[in-house]
Amino acid sequence: MLRIGAGRRYAEAAFGIAERDGTIDVWQRDLALAAGLARDERVARDVDSPAVAFEHRRAAVEQLLGKRVSPGALNLALLLARRGRFAVLADVSSEYEALVREARGIVAATVTTPAPLPKDEVAPVRACVEQLAGGKVELAVATDPALLGGLTIRIGDRLIDASVRGRLQRLRGRLVQGTS
Repeated sequence: MLRIGAGRRYAEAAFGIAERDGTIDVWQRDLALAAGLARDERVARDVDSPAVAFEHRRAAVEQLLGKRVSPGALNLALLLARRGRFAVLADVSSEYEALVREARGIVAATVTTPAPLPKDEVAPVRACVEQLAGGKVELAVATDPALLGGLTIRIGDRLIDASVRGRLQRLRGRLVQGTS
């Protein structure tokens, strides 16, 4: 849990700088790139290792990211490397993405169906989800054969279960309780 909190704090700081400088999209791209490296266990382990002198870790981070990211993002990566927390970059990127969506009034939503959703049905489903969310939606579509039929919609922390599996579970609960 500590990393999520730290990731949020670093993301908020980066977002504040990006807002001030008008570089929100640049930071978003750079943090995603740096997060890709931080998710590689070998890279994160070596860059976070206190057994390796910081000068060597710094050189590695500069070689990996130096010409690929903005100076601000590189400084953040180096700061985290100095503190032995380079792996936190993955959380920073995720939290930064959430801050960008929030600032742009976009809500993350996931629609899960038992089979892949046909392309011609994505737009109507998106419109329905946007109506439920009350605004723009960043829609992810997933499949789960256990649903049997119907779909589930997750908007933020809210779950709307319109699946056959969900209906059967609710029916089972009512039967166990003896209600209709």
